[in-house]
Amino acid sequence: MTLRLPAFRFRLVGVLAAAAMFCLAGGTAARAQDCLTVMSQIPDLSTFVGGLNRTGQSDLLRGPGPFTILAPTNEAIARVPINIRNDLTGSQPTQDFDPVRGPAVINAHIIDGKHMASEVRGQDRVEVRTRNGNVLIIQRGSDGRYTLTPGPGGFGAGGISRIEPARVVRADIPCSNGVIHMVDHVLVR
Repeated sequence: MTLRLPAFRFRLVGVLAAAAMFCLAGGTAARAQDCLTVMSQIPDLSTFVGGLNRTGQSDLLRGPGPFTILAPTNEAIARVPINIRNDLTGSQPTQDFDPVRGPAVINAHIIDGKHMASEVRGQDRVEVRTRNGNVLIIQRGSDGRYTLTPGPGGFGAGGISRIEPARVVRADIPCSNGVIHMVDHVLVR
């Protein structure tokens, strides 16, 4: 004897199976995270994230964006002159930072809009403007790799007049409101 189920029961079984799979997968679809949340999960960006929080720029990166973040690594921040580091982190945990220079240093690493690494491939030179008004020059070297250098003029934090060009050490880290590129130098003088 063959058991025959009406067609609607087959559909019901399919719906129940799909619901069970959905529940096993955690009950919700993976949610994209904003730039600040993503950077907070990368240990090598903890000093930059601390600077974002200290200067109040963290709220910006939770917003709708889109943003391109050129996030300097902890090692990059450790190499800059002490006055620039103090703008971001203060010299003591309880000491205030400079309320003008601190956000300006942070905003030298943020570009409005979402810009992926593929946008500069094949070009020898690209100029973009950061949120603090500085021109950032992205230039391809003879080795084919790209460097990022602050252009002349614009905001200077009182450091050396010429800085080493930065290189992207990790590109195209996605977030819900933009993209993050980790860089090996701070992008202000």
